Amino acid sequence: MIAVMQDLLVFPGGDYWSLPSEGRWEVVRERAVLLPPNDGRHQEVCDELLAILRAQLRPRRLGHANSAIGVRIEPWPEAESEIHTRIPDIVVCRRKPDQWFSIGSPPELAIEVLSTRRGNVQRTEKLDDYARAGIAEYWVVSPFDRNVEVYRLREGDYVLVSTERERLRPGDFPGVAINLAEIWSVLE
Repeated sequence: MIAVMQDLLVFPGGDYWSLPSEGRWEVVRERAVLLPPNDGRHQEVCDELLAILRAQLRPRRLGHANSAIGVRIEPWPEAESEIHTRIPDIVVCRRKPDQWFSIGSPPELAIEVLSTRRGNVQRTEKLDDYARAGIAEYWVVSPFDRNVEVYRLREGDYVLVSTERERLRPGDFPGVAINLAEIWSVLE
């Protein structure tokens, strides 16, 4: 059987809660989107980055790093549905997350690892949605170019502040430093 991405119409009033429990669902512009599974390269990079973040955050009691936790986003004004969600590959936050992050209470950092070189959704739709959610920092990790674009929220929009090739330091978590060579080593 071939897996395909499915779109289902979501109506106002809670149809979101009747979506199948299997799979990971994002609700974007009143469509429920079943996310395809990650490929091995993508997952290796996510797992390594998550392990490095956890190893530095936990001993210092600075926060938590988790994968695949949903972020609820204020719906667009023209939306009929009250549900709008995204699921970053990794979130980093000071407090222990619940099932998802509520509107107005986002994580401090969202991270997306590209599955394709272009990363259209990560650099357009998700960039806009995470800014709307109020996430202070957003990273776009490119295993293809072996770099990380670091965006910071300024007056409601993201500004690309750097493209890192060697070392990352998340703004809200002082003392945390990631040697990118460790991340790329899983691709060898």
